[in-house]
Amino acid sequence: MLTRRLPLLPLAAFFGLGWGLAHFAVPPERSLGAVVRWVYAHASLTQVSLLLFLIAGLLALLYLLGGRGLWRWMQVTGRVAVALWLLGFLLSTIPARLSWGVFIDFAEPRTQLTLRVLAVAAGFLLLTRWVDHAPFTAAAQLLLSVTVLFLNRSTAVVRHPLNPIVQAGDPALVLSYSLIFLMALAASLLVILHFSLDRSEPRP
Repeated sequence: MLTRRLPLLPLAAFFGLGWGLAHFAVPPERSLGAVVRWVYAHASLTQVSLLLFLIAGLLALLYLLGGRGLWRWMQVTGRVAVALWLLGFLLSTIPARLSWGVFIDFAEPRTQLTLRVLAVAAGFLLLTRWVDHAPFTAAAQLLLSVTVLFLNRSTAVVRHPLNPIVQAGDPALVLSYSLIFLMALAASLLVILHFSLDRSEPRP
């Protein structure tokens, strides 16, 4: 089996370690200084999470259309997306405290979005576990993914910059962030592969 030939979790840990260490090589930004490293950590996990929400939603749709072998992939991808969203939020409290003086700015629309998504995701996990019905879970995952992506696109910003890395205008910062994002994505996909491969049998 592929999972026996490839050490997926050690590879994921390798990329995860690279993701963490890469932040120390990030040059300070003009206005944020070294705080930009925490911004990178928060933003990379949040953007990977959004990508995984999109993938989980597509997998849920394909499952509902008859792709029964995608059940495990949908389930694991959705859970990893929620976990990364939570971790990204926790990391965001550090630059928020350093830049704004508070760990959580409840008046910031992006913070409200993050907390709403976490609340809805917690309800989703509890409800689908209680109902324990595969088509219902797939439909709920599709609804959750669409809701998260829609809210992310439509939520305004006040103090939270829309894209601080691109707005900085420094190609070195953009390149370093891109590498950090790719390492976070690689680690996440390897975790998903580990828990999904050879377990993708149809859910009854």
